[in-house]
Amino acid sequence: MKVYQVKNIMLENEIKDVEHLLHLNQLEYESSITHTIGLYDKDQLVATGSLDDHVIKMIAVHPDYQSLNLSGKVLSHLLLELDAKKINHFFLYTKPENKNVFANFNFHEIISREKIILYENREQNITDVLTKIAASIPQKKGTRGCIVMNLNPLTNGHLYLINEALKKVDDLIIFLVESDHSVIPYKSRLKLINRATKHLKNVYVLPSTPYIISKATFPTYFLKEKEQMDVFTDLDIAIYQQYIEPIFNIDYRFVGNEPFDVVTNTYNEAMKKLLKDRAHIIPRLEYDGQIISASHVRKLAEEKQYSQLKEVVPKVTYRFLVSSKGRSLFHEK
Repeated sequence: MKVYQVKNIMLENEIKDVEHLLHLNQLEYESSITHTIGLYDKDQLVATGSLDDHVIKMIAVHPDYQSLNLSGKVLSHLLLELDAKKINHFFLYTKPENKNVFANFNFHEIISREKIILYENREQNITDVLTKIAASIPQKKGTRGCIVMNLNPLTNGHLYLINEALKKVDDLIIFLVESDHSVIPYKSRLKLINRATKHLKNVYVLPSTPYIISKATFPTYFLKEKEQMDVFTDLDIAIYQQYIEPIFNIDYRFVGNEPFDVVTNTYNEAMKKLLKDRAHIIPRLEYDGQIISASHVRKLAEEKQYSQLKEVVPKVTYRFLVSSKGRSLFHEK
């Protein structure tokens, strides 16, 4: 039985070999990955796989070695790495043609599309997780809408979108993106939106879970790269249609229009095309001739333009941003 050397990929020349092997498999190297391994036959890289935090991806085998179950060997090593990091809920991307390779591993298929399949380990199940969260809010009476929001940070524009949505539905779910890739930590964003909407009895703030615009379902949102945009947009919206919409009994999804960010605008247009009249794109709120955006607010905070900041964010956000905790997020003493 042939023995292959396993190496952690770190050096520049090793990464170039990984990029070449991925290219042979019609895959692209993603710089955001957190751990990559390589299987070597003497000095030749013959298989590779990577982790992007809790997401397994970029598994590839050299064409001359594809009948030797090296994908399984790579996956086994990556699972050991996840176990060592005490990550017990994780995801796996693969191409549909590789589906049988992972049949013997303990994975549950979340969604299968033309170009990609997304799995998760069976200890966690998307339907069970979402059903439990849905049971935490009252049953729907009338029409229900939802908004997926990052709130990095919460602005007057976000509150405007919420109030415009409430004109069209009887109750509203806000799915707050959980990723900590935002400047404002999730717990702080959660406190701000809860305080800002506590007077609205028909608004429910829920965690986005790993199934809504996360590094698992829609990594390009965090990478802000155009590559593979169509693939991941299709995947994320398909998960919404198959699971989120029916489990939470949602009638309409609302988003603000996005004239500046290409990734977000492309997503919005695709969502409108796929969800049709169940999707509503609402014009963004302007102040002094400029659209109020979270990126603009972050810029004002970085530049200590507090008088301008006060005009475009609710009081809860302003108090947070001028506090010592808020200032520290923008590299201030």
